[in-house]
Amino acid sequence: MDYREALLNLNDSDLKYIYEQLFQESAAELHQIELIESIRKEVFTSEYLNRILLLMPSDEYALLMHAVEEKHEFVPVPAERVFFALQSLLMFETKQGMVLPFDLRDEINQLNKHDLDEKRQQLEQDLDFITGVLFLYGYVHRQHVEQLYRQYFDEELTEERLNHMLELLGIEQVEDMMILPVIREGFVGQKLPDYHAEHYYTPKTFEELKLYAGSHHHQHEESLNHFLEFIQTHASQDGKESAELIDTIRFLMVASNDANLTMEELINLFAKDLSEPEFKLFEQLFITALEETRLWVYGGKKLSEIRQEIEEQEQAEEEEKEKKVINLDVFRKDT
Repeated sequence: MDYREALLNLNDSDLKYIYEQLFQESAAELHQIELIESIRKEVFTSEYLNRILLLMPSDEYALLMHAVEEKHEFVPVPAERVFFALQSLLMFETKQGMVLPFDLRDEINQLNKHDLDEKRQQLEQDLDFITGVLFLYGYVHRQHVEQLYRQYFDEELTEERLNHMLELLGIEQVEDMMILPVIREGFVGQKLPDYHAEHYYTPKTFEELKLYAGSHHHQHEESLNHFLEFIQTHASQDGKESAELIDTIRFLMVASNDANLTMEELINLFAKDLSEPEFKLFEQLFITALEETRLWVYGGKKLSEIRQEIEEQEQAEEEEKEKKVINLDVFRKDT
């Protein structure tokens, strides 16, 4: 099956919708053959193919490129395995299975796959970096993002590269800060905090930062996991509802800037029906999780680390006072 034949199998409404999505203009006056030729011409450009293949999820990319190399036309996988390819018009669903039109396959085969693989690796690194930063801090100054990039990769983070990362994630900068959309509203109309490098926890390596990248952020936090395991064990929800409850509570903990308010929210969500011994354990686990989890309000630091910093600062100030007293005594003796 070639690409034109694959498009011919679609009805006019689908073709017009595809055209309007591709070109952002009305297809109302176009006939079927015009729609097909316009869509095919756009999809077969190297710019379109490189852009789509660059953004394609890794598992789909591997599957598609294997089909291209082996010259397969039918790919025997369910539609959900190639959702991105279907949405991007690189595959089509038929009764025989997923189809990769042979002329499109040949066009993909002409691309510079080595260059494409290098760009995919760079993009994967960039997305791991920026999502790691955003989910570790929640909101973060651009200066700190640039400093981290220099530290991990020994090069400057260009404005073009940073803007591309943020554009892919749908993040808009607010002055000199990057803020996750889920908490952005809380900053509207507020004075943004000034940049202080010491406010932020800095992961020692990129590998450590990657622990916070993507949807699995904060899932390695031991105390938080113990708290969530307790909730999962005692929750009335199961299956999908239980998973959604855990995700919600993980977010509330990481985004917490008021322990009492967070506790109230958790009681309403989960803890109203706990027995007294269960509630005491719930409180203990909550306090420990809050102290030992990297929170957005503290620049990714743990509350226990904040306390230690305060103690060290107070000790340093006390020692400095003692030095001044000693020096003053020496001065008095000399006079």
